[in-house]
Amino acid sequence: MLRWVVLLLGTVAFCQNNKRPLFGTVTSPNYPIPYPNSNKSTWDITVPAGYHVSLSFLVFDIEPSENCYYDFVKVMADGKELGQFCGPVNSLTHPGHRQLVSLGNQMRIHFQSDFSNELDGDVIPYKGFQAFYHAVDKDECAPPSDASGTWTPPCEHVCHNYVGGYFCSCFPGYNLQSDNRSCKVECSSEMFTEESGFISSPGYPEPYPPDLKCNYSIRLEEGLQISLSFQEPFEIDHHPKARCPYDILKVFAGDTMLNSFCGSHSPGMVTTRSHTVDIVFETDDSGDSKGWSLHYTSEAIPCPYPEPRDTYTIISPEQNIYRMRDYIVVTCQTGYKLMEDRKELSSFSTTCQKDGTWHRPIPRCDIVTCEDPPVLTNGQYTFLTAPGRLEYRSAIQYRCNAPYYNMVTPNGSDTYTCSAQREWRDEHGGNRIPRCRPVCGKPGDPVGSFGRILHGKKADPGNFPWQVYVSRYGTAGGALIGEQWVLTAAQVLPDDKEKQDLADVHVYMGSVEMKHLKELGTHPVEAFYMHPNFNRNNYDNDIALIRLKNPVVMNQNVSPICLPSPQDEDDIYQKDRIGYVSGYGVNENRDIPNELRYVSVPMASRQDCKAYLNKKRPIRNPSHEERYLFSRNMFCAGFPEGSLNKGDSCRGDSGGAYTTQNKQDTWVATGLVSWGFDCGQGYGFYTKVSNYVDWIKSYVGEDI
Repeated sequence: MLRWVVLLLGTVAFCQNNKRPLFGTVTSPNYPIPYPNSNKSTWDITVPAGYHVSLSFLVFDIEPSENCYYDFVKVMADGKELGQFCGPVNSLTHPGHRQLVSLGNQMRIHFQSDFSNELDGDVIPYKGFQAFYHAVDKDECAPPSDASGTWTPPCEHVCHNYVGGYFCSCFPGYNLQSDNRSCKVECSSEMFTEESGFISSPGYPEPYPPDLKCNYSIRLEEGLQISLSFQEPFEIDHHPKARCPYDILKVFAGDTMLNSFCGSHSPGMVTTRSHTVDIVFETDDSGDSKGWSLHYTSEAIPCPYPEPRDTYTIISPEQNIYRMRDYIVVTCQTGYKLMEDRKELSSFSTTCQKDGTWHRPIPRCDIVTCEDPPVLTNGQYTFLTAPGRLEYRSAIQYRCNAPYYNMVTPNGSDTYTCSAQREWRDEHGGNRIPRCRPVCGKPGDPVGSFGRILHGKKADPGNFPWQVYVSRYGTAGGALIGEQWVLTAAQVLPDDKEKQDLADVHVYMGSVEMKHLKELGTHPVEAFYMHPNFNRNNYDNDIALIRLKNPVVMNQNVSPICLPSPQDEDDIYQKDRIGYVSGYGVNENRDIPNELRYVSVPMASRQDCKAYLNKKRPIRNPSHEERYLFSRNMFCAGFPEGSLNKGDSCRGDSGGAYTTQNKQDTWVATGLVSWGFDCGQGYGFYTKVSNYVDWIKSYVGEDI
């Protein structure tokens, strides 16, 4: 709530809500009409603390008189008169445009008029005055312009003026006291925890104050060592004949005092070898020395240089010195492994600790070793380096059991080395070992004559090592073409293999004597595959594959026959080309022999085969021409009907191979014994194997 107060006949507006006005006007009584006679009026002006009062007259019309004796306006502030005014504008007693300013925040205006305003008997109407005042910020920090008295600065060190007041601050190293103006050094418990920094005496390089008891504490992480580097200038009060009797600087490392200093000679570098340092500075009550300043640094405690335990150890990073928190990584040269006692490590690192030791000892590097080289089936290896040594870079060479196997290598190399990865690898980095593939078409004792042999001949061991004896409710033949594959005629096998027990199919090989053959035992059958287009009525596509459960081992009496290649086509199927048929089928006396027999028979032309077939067809079954088909999947061989040479395959030989030696002196399976009319009474008919090579390889893959 605002209340207006009238002092005498003058007016001063202020707000009585505990806030003093910052400006206002003061007018003479009755202004602007002439002021009354015999009047005394007083106005007290107060602005907020921290401000001056500035007063100026906007209108001033007061009766003139000598020394303003009759009517006048008097302005007072700070216990003194600032001026007494009257008269016209150009008179010396007129205030004009003058600014009247108080030193404090108060001012008083006093107005006085006599009993009349006459000049030469005439009454003169003087208007009086109108004055304007406002608050002006007081610069408490500035010394007074009137230097007649003694002035005490409001602040001991630094004064900061602001609108409406001021505040004090202190020089670095001093603290403002409770009176908010005086300053005192407070250095009894200065703490420094950074790894480097600067410390100096209060006020440096200005003279330090008296009566100091300063303690500067440096506290760093354990494992760091502090060094002090004192700067120039260095100046502490001293006495030439007594050690530091006045002022003294002491350096402590932990609980031990390292040294004390005074005088004008800088201590330079002080190494403390501690992570806790106290600097104590004490002064007496006098002196004007500049003091001191230092730069402290720290470095970690060094660890012993890591020494490798062998020539194969690699330590990184390489440094001239290793300190706390530095770490190293230890690895081994290629072909070596990290070992800590008896434990192999996949990686290793160790850290320099705060006590100057490594937290783990350096491991050693041992050479890596490989396991025993993989066993080569039907082969072996020999060491090219020290026999039996399996360590890094040991080398072996594989070889296959000759002459029955030759080597197939993944990358063309038979030499393998123990690698850093602990694998046996070839020269190209591959880890697949070679494979010993049976040598085909190379019998140990091939038949020695291509001449015709009447009614067959007993085979010697090694003549036909591919010969297989197949027994399933009867006698049949087959030819070994791979370690687990037998080629035979489809007619030998049952039509429905799902209903047929595989145990009923017995496979024998390895001897030319039937008794011995049985003693060697049968080779269990895993599966068989008949050609999908086999026609049991006319024997077209009369071909099948038997897969054995286990690979057979090649020797003089067991080795495979080769399949014909495209290059063999124009040679082995030429007319009169001699081929050999072997088997355990009936002989010319219709007896089942006790030994393997063979016969050489020439290849017949397709024209002769057709003529023979046409001649025989009416006799056998004139009403079924399709039964005796001579397809492109067949050829015939032997001697014409009525020939004196009766050499031929016969019942029990079905599925056996018709073999031919090609131009490379390799024996190939040209055909399979399939069908015929009377044994030894004309040509026999054979499945043409070259037409089925792709079908065969679709099953056997790389097994041959």
